[in-house]
Amino acid sequence: MRTFFFLTLILFIAGCGNHVNTVVPDTYFEESAFRKTPDYKKTIEYCRILAAANEKIHYTEFGYSFLGKPLPLLIASSSKKLCACANRHKTIVLIQACIHAGEPDGKDAGLMLFRDIATKPEYEKMLEHVTVLFIPILNVDGHERFGPYNRINQNGPDSMGWRTNAQNLNLNRDFLNAESPEIQAFIKLCGEWEPDFFIDCHTTDGADYQYPLTYSLEIHGNMDSGLTAWQEKNYLPYIEKEMEKAGYPIFPYVMFRRWHDPRSGLYTYASPPMLSQGYMATRNCPGLLIETHMLKDYKTRVMATYHMLLKSLEYLAYNDDNNLKKLKINADIRNLSPVRTTDSLALDFIPGKDSVMVDFRGG
Repeated sequence: MRTFFFLTLILFIAGCGNHVNTVVPDTYFEESAFRKTPDYKKTIEYCRILAAANEKIHYTEFGYSFLGKPLPLLIASSSKKLCACANRHKTIVLIQACIHAGEPDGKDAGLMLFRDIATKPEYEKMLEHVTVLFIPILNVDGHERFGPYNRINQNGPDSMGWRTNAQNLNLNRDFLNAESPEIQAFIKLCGEWEPDFFIDCHTTDGADYQYPLTYSLEIHGNMDSGLTAWQEKNYLPYIEKEMEKAGYPIFPYVMFRRWHDPRSGLYTYASPPMLSQGYMATRNCPGLLIETHMLKDYKTRVMATYHMLLKSLEYLAYNDDNNLKKLKINADIRNLSPVRTTDSLALDFIPGKDSVMVDFRGG
């Protein structure tokens, strides 16, 4: 009987695989009936729980805030070596949340996603093809300026952080100047890992419409033509279809030609490099801006973000066959090629007056 018990125990342990402890509690967001977001301390504690639950989840820090607080980073990787060189054969995805700390939707969505990667084999399987870096809080100091009135027109959570950092800098205007230690650390992280795809999670500041989530991609002439075509023809049709199926229809980021006048029409533009996705475009890394609709309840916004993150990872893991990485490598090589010196470079432009009709689900 003892021999049988011992063999059973060995088989049980072997069957556990990489899951050291698959009993992971719900996120603070879920435990609060989807109304609250955790503070910095609770966020770090949960990150450490995830890292202890599965050896493919790692918690580390990549720099310090202006007030000296560590900047947290979660990494999901099937590689035994926790470095970029050991993950070059896979698509590397960098997800950023709370650069505007009053908009924590991406933090709670990302923590749920990493929980599912840590505990569900069907989610963990994606790591055979992608490596995921997740910054749950970039603006750590602003995040801890917690209060219920920091974004008075936003429908939840009960309390949230502040927009700027301790230097009163808007970090999502600092990628070109890099005056803040937070953005300096971010740029260093990008240099070490060279991500292939970037996602920045936000919440909108205005306008009313039906979509729980709007997005922006750099497809307006400020990126390599191959990377632009990949976004327009490969990634975008897939993500639009999958989000519609999931019950979270999406639309390009809403900006009116005349402020507060929907009748004036919509417009879009190529992001300047002071913004996160504009900066990542200069690194030949397509950047997805997520903007959840501030008037939707917090649960809806977080779940829409969760599905956008999940569907993006699923596309890169199972439908892309490393095409994005190959295109990025080609774009990097071209930037270093003598051919680049003969290319024309636009220094100024005149906006065209052409317009097209689009289907838009208004308020």
